[in-house]
Amino acid sequence: MNAVDQGLRALIARGFRFQHLTDEDGYVTVIIGSYGWPECYDRIHIHGEGEAAAARALLASRPGVDEVVWTYQGDVVSTVRALLEIPRPHEPGAPHLARRAPLGLWLPDLRPARTRLPSTSHE
Repeated sequence: MNAVDQGLRALIARGFRFQHLTDEDGYVTVIIGSYGWPECYDRIHIHGEGEAAAARALLASRPGVDEVVWTYQGDVVSTVRALLEIPRPHEPGAPHLARRAPLGLWLPDLRPARTRLPSTSHE
């Protein structure tokens, strides 16, 4: 087992869930891992062994670039290590100051979707 496998297994042991996104030909283009805390979530995007980005983002009414409190970019091993080493949200030294997310990290809009249904009246 190599260092990348060990790092991913350590994140899984911590509770991270992973999914992979593929291109139109079925090739994996990015592996995304995430872990939710009550007030925030940790996320890692792996684009290859030499390229990864991670962040801790706040759960807020308007998720976006100003809602990220910690980011890291590097190779997979160093990014996983950094993610495993940041203090839990309520521990001393945990990051709290919001800043811009790295370009390689997509953060989803976690607000409930609002859909306007077509009228069912028969006029």
